Amino acid sequence: MIAKPDSAAPLAVICAMQEEKAALRALMSDLETRDLLGRRVTLGRLDGRDIVVAESGIGKVASAVTAALLAREFGCRGLVVSGVAGGLDPGLHIGDTVIAHSLVQHDYGQLLDGGLTSFRPGVPPLGPDRGEYHFTLTADLTERLAQLAGAIDLPELPADLLPASAPRAWRKRRVVLGRIVSGDQFINSERERARLHRDFDAQAVEMEGAAVAQVGALLGLPVVVVRCLSDLAGSDSHLDFPRFVAAVSPGAALVLRQIIGIL
Repeated sequence: MIAKPDSAAPLAVICAMQEEKAALRALMSDLETRDLLGRRVTLGRLDGRDIVVAESGIGKVASAVTAALLAREFGCRGLVVSGVAGGLDPGLHIGDTVIAHSLVQHDYGQLLDGGLTSFRPGVPPLGPDRGEYHFTLTADLTERLAQLAGAIDLPELPADLLPASAPRAWRKRRVVLGRIVSGDQFINSERERARLHRDFDAQAVEMEGAAVAQVGALLGLPVVVVRCLSDLAGSDSHLDFPRFVAAVSPGAALVLRQIIGIL
């Protein structure tokens, strides 16, 4: 049984990959490392607040298991997913950061000839009752995050990471609230990118956040997902991702540092 956390409990942060965790670890103090069922977990403080950071591995199952383990082992007061994602919104660029106000598992549902009909994860994916398949933040937390997001000023992307022909505006990094969709695929397709943006009105796609949101809903814990765009989920994403993942991962960590006070 997982006890109800108190305000002094640590905040749990889940990162899928080493690069994402390293970016956050570099900002922490008073570090202590433990092993939790094969996962390297770092306990420490971020600007005076207790946090515990784990590298979960990639995918919905890996991240959900890690979230549940952290909640049980440390009695965490909330769950955060921090790292990179693929951009879906044509108005966003590599280096921009999306804070999720809503999360959807884009690969859960009923697959018909006309496409996939989304259902609430955990319910039978058939019949007329689809359930509420979006995991959303409270209105109060959404409003506070929106106010903070508009005030965050991230460092510009280094010029050598972008094509020589790229306009200077591409170096400027935005922080926005939006919908993030999660599924167990690396999206490397212009057609699928356009479909996910159209069908879900989503700004970014990744492989963990909505699964952690499902765990949070079961445990009664708030879940915030912060994603910096490492690629644009199109035909070049297999090239952009390895090029940008280490360079943009600190963006998500810096945004988390700015918002941790309200989580």
